[in-house]
Amino acid sequence: MRYDIITAGAADFAAAIPGLAQVLAASVANGAAVGFIPPLDLDAAAAFWHGQEGAVRSGEKQILLAVTQTGRIIGTVTLALAPQVNGTHRAEIAKMLVHPDARRQGVAASLLKRAEEVARSKGRRLLVLDTREGDDAERLYARLGWQSCGTIPDYALNGDGSSHTTHVMYRQLPAAPAGLTIEPASPDAQDAIPLIDALSADLAARFGSDGRGGLAGWDAVADRSLFALARLDGVPVGCGAVRPWEDGEVAEIKRMYAVPGSTGVGAAILSFLEDGARRLGYRRLLLETRWANDRAVSFYRRHGYRLVPNYGSYQGRAESACFGKIL
Repeated sequence: MRYDIITAGAADFAAAIPGLAQVLAASVANGAAVGFIPPLDLDAAAAFWHGQEGAVRSGEKQILLAVTQTGRIIGTVTLALAPQVNGTHRAEIAKMLVHPDARRQGVAASLLKRAEEVARSKGRRLLVLDTREGDDAERLYARLGWQSCGTIPDYALNGDGSSHTTHVMYRQLPAAPAGLTIEPASPDAQDAIPLIDALSADLAARFGSDGRGGLAGWDAVADRSLFALARLDGVPVGCGAVRPWEDGEVAEIKRMYAVPGSTGVGAAILSFLEDGARRLGYRRLLLETRWANDRAVSFYRRHGYRLVPNYGSYQGRAESACFGKIL
């Protein structure tokens, strides 16, 4: 099953509620311990999600969706950002749900990894959660690096009236590379040219095309574009750009590159570009990579980019993989 992980924005969250209600009701019927006791009908499940709309609009809650190519929601997780003044470094993982017929396909792990990336982009470095002791989810969290705080007996009721123990866990997120700075720059800046040349050489060697045309005509659109230059302890280690695509609300990502071995740089550049695109008034980003570029395809999917029909000059090109993300 092919699916993408996206963040439900304030504008499109309402449209996702029927699908979210299906996942919640099916999960509760299957025995999930997520705050409800079966039976949970669809109206009650939908009412719960309607109750989250205010927190989604305010940004206090980031609700991630696992969505198939046909538009079906098969999983979700909520990242609740702590609102306390002394808690702006932490967030809680809640409502981790995968529809029973989509389990055992890596959906939960993909959702959790994406939630961690969103948390990091929001400046959160500590995550907490609780899960029923003995559930598959408990083993998943441990496998993905979550640490145990301990257990609380008799914490919540099961559908048969018995109670269960909950396991409280936490995860401290790896910090961004120390000494990393990202600033707006010009593509023809002295520090940028070697990076662009290295990217072009790599693409030409691997795919037969260097992609240099991605920055053609930059001066004409510079006021609606952003080129990011990353330095680690003053040494250039990565770059990337966004530039307008067709209408005023859509931009395209171009020339993303991080020096091999510079862990965390690509993610930091992408976050910088997304924030910059929002400030420029864009609501959606597009990009193209190659299916053969496994690392890039995996990278963009992990960061919430969803497969879209090939656009522009990429139409009809089977080797091209096009992705989009609503900001």
